[in-house]
Amino acid sequence: MTISVIANFYKSERYIPKLIQSVLAQSYSDWELLCVNDCSPGNDLAVIEKFAKKDSRIRIINNETNLGICKAKYRGIEEAKGEYLCFIDGDDWLEPDALKKMIEPAIEHDLDMVVMNHKKVLPIIGYARLHCTQAPVDTVIEINPHATEEDDARKNFVRYYSNFFGNSVFMVTYWGKLIKKSVITESGFTPPSSYIAEDFVFSMTIFPYLRKIMFIDYAGYNWRWGGITSGKKNNIWTGEMNIRRSNEIYMDRLQLIEKYSLNCFEQGLMIEQRNNFEGFIGNEAKEDAETEYGKSVIKVLNEVLQAGFYSDFLKLKEGNDKYADDELLDSIIARDAKRVYKYCRKVYKTNQMKRVVKNAIHTVLYPLAKV
Repeated sequence: MTISVIANFYKSERYIPKLIQSVLAQSYSDWELLCVNDCSPGNDLAVIEKFAKKDSRIRIINNETNLGICKAKYRGIEEAKGEYLCFIDGDDWLEPDALKKMIEPAIEHDLDMVVMNHKKVLPIIGYARLHCTQAPVDTVIEINPHATEEDDARKNFVRYYSNFFGNSVFMVTYWGKLIKKSVITESGFTPPSSYIAEDFVFSMTIFPYLRKIMFIDYAGYNWRWGGITSGKKNNIWTGEMNIRRSNEIYMDRLQLIEKYSLNCFEQGLMIEQRNNFEGFIGNEAKEDAETEYGKSVIKVLNEVLQAGFYSDFLKLKEGNDKYADDELLDSIIARDAKRVYKYCRKVYKTNQMKRVVKNAIHTVLYPLAKV
């Protein structure tokens, strides 16, 4: 059974050989590798072509314009010939048995999705941190959002759908999984115009259409620590896009809660949105509120906080001691943009050293890493 491995590249030429070689080294040989070159300005295409000339299983998809990460992946989905799909980010790589470990149970049990563990790797010193699922492993799990509340398949759906509302059970990424292509088609998934939270949108869209899944006790995916994504520089514009986009994501997820009668997740959704402000603006509050920069961020916050659903956040304080005296939550409920910014300014100062270390890893140490 053919697996379509989808990898999209943009300014990835340094990492492409390791990724492709990891696919060529797979113990399971019935695969095709779709290399989506998203109009990269570098030498990505030339590097891919060298490998494609040597193995016909490697197919190149060239985007004439830069589509962005989500739409680039979608082109791979559209072009895929395999019954199952496996995604790899442009700077990551697979262990030799990754495809075999996932496809064998998928075929045996006709699974819709197989999820494996992964390692977060810091190639500078060869350090790797293992990340394992919190779900039962190597067992078939049936899920169905439309079953009765007493049905185990319904209970399982609620249990694992909570993963999208703060209960971390498995990664919400495209990668690290084997997914039946027909499920994606049935779900009607279309790539969002924004690249922000694209993995979340994809996973939440297809999950209700899965019926049988399995988590396997095998770390077959290597996620590069400090790679292309984490190395992106934050600025007011990316921060603005994130916080605006968070409102849209909130409403999308609220509608899903209602659609599948999952009101138990409403508070978790509110908590996450509260944390979005702390995270996104906490990385952007570089200057005091009275400066021109501070005023520009506050202006954005003021617009974002006009969303009507913030009135409902008062529910989060009812009977919840943790948020009884939460300064940020109180500021959000009051729609006080300046007060939100001042709180996040304190967060920015507190996390100063973390940012210094992260920037040092990416700008100084990371270029020296073994690829």
